[in-house]
Amino acid sequence: MFPYMKNIYVPPKLSHKGQNGKLLVIGGSRRYHGAPVFSLLAARRFVDLLYFYPGERDPHLITAVKQVPEVIVVDELKHTAEMDCVLFGIGLGDAKFDVDFVLEYARSVVADGEGLKLIKGKIPRGSILTPHEGEFRMLFGMEGTKKNVERMAAECGCVIIKKDPAADIISDGKKTVLNRTHNQGMTKGGTGDVLAGLIAALACKNDIFTAAVAGAYLNGCAGNALLKKYGYNFCASDLAEELAPALKTLSKK
Repeated sequence: MFPYMKNIYVPPKLSHKGQNGKLLVIGGSRRYHGAPVFSLLAARRFVDLLYFYPGERDPHLITAVKQVPEVIVVDELKHTAEMDCVLFGIGLGDAKFDVDFVLEYARSVVADGEGLKLIKGKIPRGSILTPHEGEFRMLFGMEGTKKNVERMAAECGCVIIKKDPAADIISDGKKTVLNRTHNQGMTKGGTGDVLAGLIAALACKNDIFTAAVAGAYLNGCAGNALLKKYGYNFCASDLAEELAPALKTLSKK
């Protein structure tokens, strides 16, 4: 098994509800209903409790999210500090959202999509950032090379997973892993939201570097399993549903 997969958290035998991960997902907008749904579908098998706060008030967004029965939709952010992790930014689009409250009270933050724009210049230490090349340049004003990813992760005290078709660069500034476990069927819309949801779920009970590396690897293994089943004709919801079977397969190796 991939080394970092051996270290991921396993629920203790006598644990009870809530002890094995509480995740809050903040995102979605009038324009983007599906993005948070993909993240929630990815996370739901890996945490005990799953909460959602809409990035923009829209009835169609809430209706879409409530199709995931495990999700608890909340109307306020007062319980943010009780969450093990907060995933912020997926599907926000142009929605106006005050991120400062989240950054002040969240124990751990995973920033993805439009959330990366909102934390530019105030990246919280201990967070996980998931930029592609363009988002990395937006955040730091430089090319997303391995050296630059390592440098900015060290300076910001965070983990960066710079997504790339050839190899994801994952670094905390001290350790760096290149993840090549994916395929071109994973270019479909929503697959990045799946990855963000998985990483955030793992970050609830694992250290952030392990969560990022194991999440990227498991996500790629799920994609490769789908490639064997369907060729390149699979979608983001397929990927989310394949995560748990992929983990079970890996655990036997």
